Amino acid sequence: MYKYVDFHVNSILLKITLPLAPGPEATPTTTNVTKRGTIIKFVSINEENKEKERKIQVQVDKRITLAQLKEELVPLIGVPPTGFIVFEISGKGDYEMEELDETLKYIHGSELIVRLGRAVLQEGEKRIKLYLLQVNNTEFSNFMMESIVTKDTPVREFKKQIIEEAKVQGIDYILELDKMRLRDKNGVYPGTVIVDHELIDASREMYVEPLKGPEKKRHYGQTQVYVIRWRPSQCSVDPIEEIILDNNDPNHVSRKLSELSGVFSARFMYIYYTK
Repeated sequence: MYKYVDFHVNSILLKITLPLAPGPEATPTTTNVTKRGTIIKFVSINEENKEKERKIQVQVDKRITLAQLKEELVPLIGVPPTGFIVFEISGKGDYEMEELDETLKYIHGSELIVRLGRAVLQEGEKRIKLYLLQVNNTEFSNFMMESIVTKDTPVREFKKQIIEEAKVQGIDYILELDKMRLRDKNGVYPGTVIVDHELIDASREMYVEPLKGPEKKRHYGQTQVYVIRWRPSQCSVDPIEEIILDNNDPNHVSRKLSELSGVFSARFMYIYYTK
């Protein structure tokens, strides 16, 4: 009786999002009891979106450490503790929980998310958050995965790595090496396109952007511009497309828009743009 009351008083309720994995399904009756009492009790499971992720609610003794929590989650995830990372979710985003010996009583929220990936970095390695950029989708930016890459890796090699890791993690999107680009992520805004011959630098977040055809931007002297065609007679706009500019001369921009739209360039009397 004392152990039950002790757990009830010193426990917290956590909502944890788990990745798809070969581990067993959790059930509300699953409870881990040790000599010192109950450590974790599974309260509920949400399977509405089980093809992409699993959501569980657990009651956990807040005196256990992050390392102990990860050990408890191993059977459900199917990889050792070093093969996944735990993030705390707050109103401003998610933050990696790095201190394995820190107890759960110091966490600020009640929501955690588990992502597959190596928790410990080797010298020269860096972890990059990758987001899928689909400019014509209502939700144009979606978290894709985290990837570990050695600094100064050529961008094209990193793209190959991303394709393979996306397959392993079961990400439901087909990426093609010559029909995708990487670009910096500035908040939610797409940043500079990183061309294939460049090296991975200090970026912590990047967009992975699928393309309709082979990449046309070859060097930093070129500018990639998104274009929306407005059709005033129909009071509608077409899906977002893009042009690659070699310079900022208005005549050059007109020619590129003419090639894209099929409208004779002499009819472009005014060009309005925003940066």
